Amino acid sequence: MLQENREGRAAPRQSSSFRLLQEALEAEERGGTPAIVPSLLSPQSSLPTSRALATPPKLHTCEKCSTSITNQAVRIQEGRYRHPGCYACADCGLNLRMRGHFWVGDELYCEKHARQRYSARSAAPSPRP
Repeated sequence: MLQENREGRAAPRQSSSFRLLQEALEAEERGGTPAIVPSLLSPQSSLPTSRALATPPKLHTCEKCSTSITNQAVRIQEGRYRHPGCYACADCGLNLRMRGHFWVGDELYCEKHARQRYSARSAAPSPRP
């Protein structure tokens, strides 16, 4: 009985995303230009063209290394961004992502080094006029 059910079924259908991937790989093997597969497979490829032609997302500049941030950005304050790798303590280089940051002057520090800087500032004698 199981044999009869298997024979009666139609051939499996190939999904459209798999077909696109297969076509891209075959085109690359033939020496053609490699297709950009992720854009073909992404849900955004089915968006109307008016939305596809909209302005590109605003790129931020990392305040530490002064290069453009293309993927992920850590927003420190309004208008101030850093790469996740640049979001680190100015003294020890410890990544501050899950720890938070402390300001001493214009620099970011981990809690340990912020305390050291703050205590050194308050212990220093103030300049006299």
